[in-house]
Amino acid sequence: MPLAAQAARSLFTPATTYWGNTNAWDVLWLGHCGDFLGEQAAKHAHPDNLTSSAHVLYADSTLPARSDLHPFTQNFLNALGVPEQTRFLHASGNPLCTFGYAVTRAGAAAIVDRISHVSRPESTAFDVSIMFGCRVSGLRCYSLNPEVFHHMPGTSLVGTIDGAKSGLPPVDKAAVDQTRSRGETANIDCGFWRDGGDFAFESSDDARLEWLRMKVGREGRCLKRGRELPNPDEGAKTEIRTEG
Repeated sequence: MPLAAQAARSLFTPATTYWGNTNAWDVLWLGHCGDFLGEQAAKHAHPDNLTSSAHVLYADSTLPARSDLHPFTQNFLNALGVPEQTRFLHASGNPLCTFGYAVTRAGAAAIVDRISHVSRPESTAFDVSIMFGCRVSGLRCYSLNPEVFHHMPGTSLVGTIDGAKSGLPPVDKAAVDQTRSRGETANIDCGFWRDGGDFAFESSDDARLEWLRMKVGREGRCLKRGRELPNPDEGAKTEIRTEG
């Protein structure tokens, strides 16, 4: 997250907050299930040229190896010629899934005024409404690719409600085998997995929860057997490249 924020400060200038100049953007998609830019997103054959819009590339050692990324993401990054273990922040194209996103005050007001009234069961899903807000309703949206938040199917209230639906959406179906073999959330190294138990804690075990907050959340450690990640604050200098 500090690296993503550093990229935002270099793109949204002059930086007045930790996430850059918040007068320059409305919605920041930090978690999604894909933003492949072009209209033919699922094919990834001819994605838009990044040089046509503002973007920032930066090295991130916490990103999984290219071969461990979601198949769609692999194809997309390869088509653009993005180097290994590199993320980029760019103007949004077709972002889907609101797994983790930030909004400015102006962005929140725009969502309430122009977007929320179409996010109803009889209309369209909230994330699709936001996407169209980015594309046609004037929201200034930017996406982080690959994302730093992703979902993992499992037992939940949402899962119970969705239980009557059959099958998986294409983006999930494409990564089923890979996700199971890695035991990781798609596109996330050391991601949560419901069968692993490495990050499990009882709701009454405050000491265990505080220890996880310190080691995983603040120190950036993986803690999974054989999967210790380097502390992102202890590495080589990160090169930030702003273009467009």
